[in-house]
Amino acid sequence: MNSESSPGWPVVEPQPLLPAPRRRWPLALFLAIVLALIGAGTSYVWLNPGLFMQSAGREAGDANANANDSAVMTDLLAAQQKTTDDLAAIERAIADQQEQLKAIVSELADLSSKIDALKSPAPQAQVAPSPSPGPTAPMPSASVPPAAPVPAARVVPRQKKPPRVATPTPTGPISVGGAPLNVAPNATVR
Repeated sequence: MNSESSPGWPVVEPQPLLPAPRRRWPLALFLAIVLALIGAGTSYVWLNPGLFMQSAGREAGDANANANDSAVMTDLLAAQQKTTDDLAAIERAIADQQEQLKAIVSELADLSSKIDALKSPAPQAQVAPSPSPGPTAPMPSASVPPAAPVPAARVVPRQKKPPRVATPTPTGPISVGGAPLNVAPNATVR
């Protein structure tokens, strides 16, 4: 017997174990879009919880809002008064500092004029030889104090620097390039 079929017989292939795939991709795409929109809406509500809570408790919040507004206004008025008091104190402090600065500047000007007067040489009164030892001039009255001669400014000479002590130049071998030196000239090298 022959196990081969004749060529005239129709060839029938066995049916596959898995059924043929249907076109399900439009349904899967639609479900993915719907799930993405639901997720976006959920995340928006999650990140903005006060958005829906305000509308739910609006009736109870209106009664408390008027009481809170008056408390906030009193706090704001107190803070405004404190700020104006602080600004006035700062302006007074600045005015006091400016007056002190003007006083210091005038004292500095007086001191600099006194220093200039001390630096300039005082005019020396020329002593004229008296021609005769005759009558003397009357003494000035006690109400006018005698003018004291202004002492000449002394110039302090600068001290001279001490002379430089020359350092002795080293004698002996000099290392060039970091090579070791023999300390004793007669030393043996090992």
